[in-house]
Amino acid sequence: MVEPLPKPLERHGIYPCPICRHGQIVPMVLMETHACNFCRHIFTLDPERQTARLEDGAIAFRWQWTGTGWRSLHRPSSQVTVVGLVLAILLIILPPTLIGLAYALFPPLEAGVWRWFPLLWTGLTLAAHALLFGPVLMAILSPEREM
Repeated sequence: MVEPLPKPLERHGIYPCPICRHGQIVPMVLMETHACNFCRHIFTLDPERQTARLEDGAIAFRWQWTGTGWRSLHRPSSQVTVVGLVLAILLIILPPTLIGLAYALFPPLEAGVWRWFPLLWTGLTLAAHALLFGPVLMAILSPEREM
């Protein structure tokens, strides 16, 4: 597959939409803005800084043009990342730990047929929480991808 050549951001160019990634942002008639022909968001382009800014949202998201795609300039604060990391780890580890602690404090009867069940339940809880919150943990730890 042939990769497109890098091209600079121009005021009247047509570029892929950084939000929906399906449409293209095209110049609006009689305005200095661009709009996506798929998701209908409105952007302003800054050719000097090679950036696009979302104009119709509550938060002014910005992206930088790399010549072939968009790179987000919105970076979450490190405090939010640390809190998310701690919460993801707690949500993976805490529930199976509580179940295992209950098993250790209140063991089943020795002659019981179901005495293996708490160990199975602890393992299933760990597996389920790892499957649910593992991707969140990986997203927090992975570097930001280029769009």
